[in-house]
Amino acid sequence: MANYWNKIVQLNVSETIAATPSTLQGTAAILSVGSTLQNTGSLTLIAGAGQLANYLLPATIISNASWSSGLVTITTSTPITFAIGTTIPIVISGMTPDAYNGTFTATVAGANSLTYSLVSNPGTATTFGSLITGYQQSLIAADATWWANGSAAAYYLFEAGAVTRAAALTEIQSYIAANPHTVYAWVLLLGFDSESTLPAFLSQYEALNALVTFYVPCTTSTYASIAATNAREAMATIQSPGAAATEMDVAAYAQFLTAFRPSPTNRLPPSQYTYTYGTTAYSPITNAMMDTLVADNINFISTGAEGGISNTILIKGAMLDGTPANVKYAIDWVQIQLDLALSNAVINGSNNTLNPLYYNQEGINSLQAVARTVAIQAISSGLALGTVNLVQLDPTVFANNVANGLYAGQFVINAVPFNLYVAQNPSNYAQGIYGGFQASFVPQYGFTQIVFNLNATQFA
Repeated sequence: MANYWNKIVQLNVSETIAATPSTLQGTAAILSVGSTLQNTGSLTLIAGAGQLANYLLPATIISNASWSSGLVTITTSTPITFAIGTTIPIVISGMTPDAYNGTFTATVAGANSLTYSLVSNPGTATTFGSLITGYQQSLIAADATWWANGSAAAYYLFEAGAVTRAAALTEIQSYIAANPHTVYAWVLLLGFDSESTLPAFLSQYEALNALVTFYVPCTTSTYASIAATNAREAMATIQSPGAAATEMDVAAYAQFLTAFRPSPTNRLPPSQYTYTYGTTAYSPITNAMMDTLVADNINFISTGAEGGISNTILIKGAMLDGTPANVKYAIDWVQIQLDLALSNAVINGSNNTLNPLYYNQEGINSLQAVARTVAIQAISSGLALGTVNLVQLDPTVFANNVANGLYAGQFVINAVPFNLYVAQNPSNYAQGIYGGFQASFVPQYGFTQIVFNLNATQFA
């Protein structure tokens, strides 16, 4: 190696560490209520079809069954995990006479016994089968529908324990409170649509920055009460009356969004009319019923027959407050990416000895440019409409401009100038707080209905 009397060039090097992409919107959990061997409150990754079976509790063997005065008493060979007095859905199979088989709402009567109503005497049981809870059947159906819609996204199994539906919701609430912004999508089970505490549960997550989505299955008898919640963070899908026991329609779109990775070459499509797989079209269904469900923001599975397509599709693809599901996703995406990008810029700027990020006009300009990059990505990925517009205005002037429609069709980012902001907020500068960023954008919507006025003129 050559020796030099004096170095001509001396390099000063600083390092900028790029942000690890956020995976929040790629996370989902399907609820389990006492259906698995996992600990209460735990998350277990289910990364492929067939893996759920490794964690499920085995079916409970029935050792005796009898009927008296409209009530069936089932005796099991192993203890029932739910507390005495708890009401649970059960699915019985393998019994003779067949009248004992089916889906029932049962009450835990003892450590090894359940009772359920049955009007007619099924006769003396001669063959004893087995039972699983309706919760387990619903979990199995959600899993099957999830994987029918692709293998690009795994999900977490969330075990709430052998508890009531209300207690299961409380378990989810506790998990979210202790682990905020770790699971984005929560798929509930059949039966939770009739849980009286569900509206209050959903109301806790109404803030636009909640960054969570609940997928709620419902039925023809419960959809009206679910629609009344008008929940902005919940998407309800009515279970097709002809659906098999191995199908849960609400899981189809949950899988689609969880698997989606927006980019300029993989643009987010509208949620209306999304293809679904492993699902059954709601049939028969009247036009009046379809109009009612659409007006109530209740999703359902139909077919693309009007467009000459046989695939099953999602109608209407909206949250309970009427916001298209893709729009809700876009609003959350912009929040997540802005937080990530700006935090990354501040941390890197605090460790850059060559070009530190200072709290001055130049620093504000630099951060506004970071926000602009996020806006460009949102537009190019099909999440936002229009073009990017950077302004530096008094916040009141900016708010009035937005209210007057001056920025229609633009992703506009305002950064209150340094001197003005410090004058208006003199104590913030010493604390390093800058609250002068504002932005307004229009998420990318899709078509829901085409009205074409056609006039046919007949010549004499």
